[in-house]
Amino acid sequence: MLSIIIPTLNEEQHLEKLIHQLEAQKSLSFEIIVSDGGSADATLKIAKNMGAIIVSGEPGRGRQLNKGTLYAKGEYFLFLHADSEIENQFQLKNALDLMEGLTQPSAGHFKINFFCEDPRVKKFLSFFEWKSFFNREGTFSGDQGLLISRKNFDSFGRFSEEFGFLEDKEFAERFSEIGNFVTLPGEIKSSGRRFEVEGAGERATLNLLIMSMFHLKLFDFFVVAPSIYREALDSKKLNLFPFFQNALRQIVRDGFFEALNRFKNLGSWANANGWQIFLWLGTISNNPRKFIAIYDRFFLPITRNVVGDLIVSFIITVWFFLKLLTSWIRFKSRKC
Repeated sequence: MLSIIIPTLNEEQHLEKLIHQLEAQKSLSFEIIVSDGGSADATLKIAKNMGAIIVSGEPGRGRQLNKGTLYAKGEYFLFLHADSEIENQFQLKNALDLMEGLTQPSAGHFKINFFCEDPRVKKFLSFFEWKSFFNREGTFSGDQGLLISRKNFDSFGRFSEEFGFLEDKEFAERFSEIGNFVTLPGEIKSSGRRFEVEGAGERATLNLLIMSMFHLKLFDFFVVAPSIYREALDSKKLNLFPFFQNALRQIVRDGFFEALNRFKNLGSWANANGWQIFLWLGTISNNPRKFIAIYDRFFLPITRNVVGDLIVSFIITVWFFLKLLTSWIRFKSRKC
């Protein structure tokens, strides 16, 4: 049996459609578990009326996902976000068939396909769609779904409950040390509305900043980030200045030399992800695989070294302070 675990918090607009699509899946036995974090809308009523198993508890996606597994009966867990869409009626069966044929510890994810109204944003998001296809370090996100056996999930550790988000990144980082990620057949559709409303460039920049703070393990950044996010939204685009201001406080909190070391650390991490620049170029030219191959063959051997790390560290430092300055200018202009 497959246990499908969906964390929810006020998801009345999405949950019914997802459950309908799951109920249409063919040739497999499954149960649907809705792990709710205190919804105040009709989420629980929808889940009950549609026959889902309901688990209630404190909010926090990692906490909700873990609690859902305590009530699961399946040999495999599929963790899905409530705004996911799965249209292929044999997708989950095909995914399970692939997973059951693997001999090494593995976890599976689907390629993501964003839907949005603005064609320019859709073109921008094609980079992230292609990124979700590859199984390179740091590419997995919970939006893609996570399929894993109960045995592997229990053996390699549960989701982190330290923060309300990033449980997917933390889990992937730990699992990748001893297991493999595989791309499952089919795709998950997900809304790109957040990129449309907040600004595609602004949202992508914020995501990069969040992952940078996560990589540096500056977890105090995430304590205040939710309140900053609520205040940073306006009627036009996401205001990034408070986030960069918070990030700067965390980076320099232990003194000048430690701040330099952190920017050096970021440079090494960014250099290791240099292939994403070539993926972006390949996305623009509609040939991502070719550009990734060029990076692997020609650029990877000459850039992954100490000199390459230092050069990228300098570029990252300049980029950070330029973003801090430009976001401050925009912040001041909006207040005038």
